[in-house]
Amino acid sequence: MLKNKKILITGAAGFIGSYLTQNLLKNNNFLILVDNFNDYYSGKEDRLNTILDNYESRKNYVLLKDDILNPKLYEQLPTNLEYIFHLAAQAGVRYSIKHASEVATVNIIGTVNLLEYAKSLEDLRRFVFASSSSVYGNPRYVPCDEDHPKNPISPYSISKLAAEIYVNYYYNQFSIPTTNLRFYTVYGPNGRPDMAIEKFFNLMLQNKPITIYGTGKQLRDFTYISDIINGIISSSETEHAIGETFNLGFSNPISVNELVHIMQTLTQTPTKVQYEKPQMGDVDITHSKIDKAKKILNYHPKVSIQEGLKKYYTWMQEKKSKI
Repeated sequence: MLKNKKILITGAAGFIGSYLTQNLLKNNNFLILVDNFNDYYSGKEDRLNTILDNYESRKNYVLLKDDILNPKLYEQLPTNLEYIFHLAAQAGVRYSIKHASEVATVNIIGTVNLLEYAKSLEDLRRFVFASSSSVYGNPRYVPCDEDHPKNPISPYSISKLAAEIYVNYYYNQFSIPTTNLRFYTVYGPNGRPDMAIEKFFNLMLQNKPITIYGTGKQLRDFTYISDIINGIISSSETEHAIGETFNLGFSNPISVNELVHIMQTLTQTPTKVQYEKPQMGDVDITHSKIDKAKKILNYHPKVSIQEGLKKYYTWMQEKKSKI
């Protein structure tokens, strides 16, 4: 566990970033938290502020409302940072199809800007980059190992793969101690409202119909947020992870139809399901092979989809009761 370290987290107010912030604040780390609080989805600023308000010592973090595309940001950052967790990105496969230029600029140029800054840090021990399983596209075989051919089918996934290539370049040419992590469908309390589980639960609680794009037979490797956080931290502590890329998934995919059935059982709502044509950029299956992460990172995801959904639903009920 990282303790008493100087750490930069970009995208600190996002879903994964806020969980990582909360985790690292517990161990007397000094955090530089960067987020531009864009309007892609609401509630990020309130969520991060809640975490920071509950933390006793304000001297252990600095919050910068800024953008990784802004050159002046890097003038404010210290030169003695030890760890960088680069989670900032313009998310959304479907969003990227209509906003390809924006997504490319944020996800690629923003990453290069951060890597250029990292070159100046003599004490840097790790640069962890949050990539995506979407770089594989529709897989030729499953489960996908890290050497599986890359065939991204959306501007978002292309931008993540391009950023990975830049990360690898800076490792090879400038010896920046980098690690790439490919996340698989991360979910949990305070999840992004545009993701399926959050939308489905909200609709069920309102007794409204659910829309599934495609047949619902498409498979997803849902991975609970606590398992992802453990994988992120482990990747930063393990010397053998430097210069490497890892899948972080649960490695037991289920169909979207099965997901809805489990959720209906939890909520006890026989919600109507509507099927629409598949959306551009959606893949048929995500299924991670995590042998490499198990061996090198000691990554062993623990939270099954059944347990994770139960935790999620309990949280949503608690949130609804407070309204």
